Amino acid sequence: MDEMTIDLQELLQIVDSHKKTIAAVTAAFVACAGLYLLIVPPTYQSVSMLRVKQDQGLGDSILANLPTGNATETKQKMSTDAEILKSRSVVIPVIQATEHPDSNGQYPDYEGYVKGRITTLPLKDTEILQVSVTGKTPAQAQEANQLLVQGFLKKLTDMSHDEQKATREFLQQRLTAAKQELTQAENALQNYQVANQVYSPSDQMKTLADQLSMVDKAKAANQLDLETAKAALGSVTGQLDSAGKSVADSPAIQQYKIQLAQLEATKAGYIGKYTDENPKMQEINSQIQTVRGALNQEISRIVDQQAPSTNAVQQGLMADKFKNEAAIAVAEGKNKALAALDAQNNASIAALPEKEQGFVRVKRDADVSQEIYVMLSKRLEEAKIAEVMVPNEVQVVDSATLPEKPIKPRKGLTLLLSLILGLLAGSGFVVTRYLMNRRIRTSEDVEQQFGLPVLGMVPDLESVRKEESRSGMQRLDDWRRKLWHKSN
Repeated sequence: MDEMTIDLQELLQIVDSHKKTIAAVTAAFVACAGLYLLIVPPTYQSVSMLRVKQDQGLGDSILANLPTGNATETKQKMSTDAEILKSRSVVIPVIQATEHPDSNGQYPDYEGYVKGRITTLPLKDTEILQVSVTGKTPAQAQEANQLLVQGFLKKLTDMSHDEQKATREFLQQRLTAAKQELTQAENALQNYQVANQVYSPSDQMKTLADQLSMVDKAKAANQLDLETAKAALGSVTGQLDSAGKSVADSPAIQQYKIQLAQLEATKAGYIGKYTDENPKMQEINSQIQTVRGALNQEISRIVDQQAPSTNAVQQGLMADKFKNEAAIAVAEGKNKALAALDAQNNASIAALPEKEQGFVRVKRDADVSQEIYVMLSKRLEEAKIAEVMVPNEVQVVDSATLPEKPIKPRKGLTLLLSLILGLLAGSGFVVTRYLMNRRIRTSEDVEQQFGLPVLGMVPDLESVRKEESRSGMQRLDDWRRKLWHKSN
């Protein structure tokens, strides 16, 4: 196969000799770009900034005090809120308020609107979420961004109210039953005192009653935590689909559950022995807090690894599922320790005289009922406040901006690129056409193609005439210069 040698200088000469062709191609590119800029409407972008803080609960769960603010939870929270912001219930009202329907009465497609018009960008190492919305006019872009943020905040408020409503209804039902139990226990205590004429208990009875009260108070709080976690787990499980339910628990999570249950059981054994200021009590509280933090991080890691393709809302539900399951396991373990303390107290009661035993029991029932009623009343008030209050986990840092100039099309850049592409395309076309031209142009081409020596060449008549004309003009110029020289 014959090799083709390309002379760069020759190519430059070819490009130079076809400048008009290259200029025509470049002009065509620039003209197309100008036509594009005339036809395509400008696009404006409005930007707003939101701060997404970690949730601050009311402490109605045994795991409510888990440390928050780590990078994984912050990322998950921002991803969840970004998905809620782009949900149908938030975006569709924005489309209907800012867009015009077509001749068939159809509004822009939801999927296309979200992909082409809405952008959410979490700023690195911050709690800031940037929300960008595009529009055909500056006013439309700003209005769409404002309505989107307003709809998002309203959606968060509605979701929070719905969750707190379920908690409030559960507590109201439980409080009604607790009120009846308290009334019955107080009546039983009063009737026993009248019947047995026991009005001033002895010091031994008083000490035992106080100890029973502390244990029963812990049992009541733990039982309420257990019931609340079970109710929350049932709600979360109902919202999860089969994919979410199939995410497996991990041995690490199981181990943390066991450790947390053991620590809570140890703490329960300190009831009546140590105050909260005691070093042993402070140490056990610190250990519990550390294990809870590790458990929370492990839950986030497992959800991210085993369900990476699931959307952020689904991941949040799965994380809540693991947390409530852990809360149930811890509360059940703590119940066993409290039951052991209860058995010891029952043995102490059995050692008392019969009349005093009866008094301690009815007094204990009244104290427990009173403690449960007070606890439920407090939490019910907290739930009522949470139901009506506006959540402040998301704050507007910067309102939607009114764009001053469009983000696209970028006229200067478009024209510059069309000019460059035109020059490249024109030059490429000229060079390619030359290289693809297989016609014989020189004596070297004859020798290379046919392997025959060149004996002579017949000049082109037009070229000869041009050369003769050029030579005649040159001689005439020489004569003129000589005559001019002699005259001077």
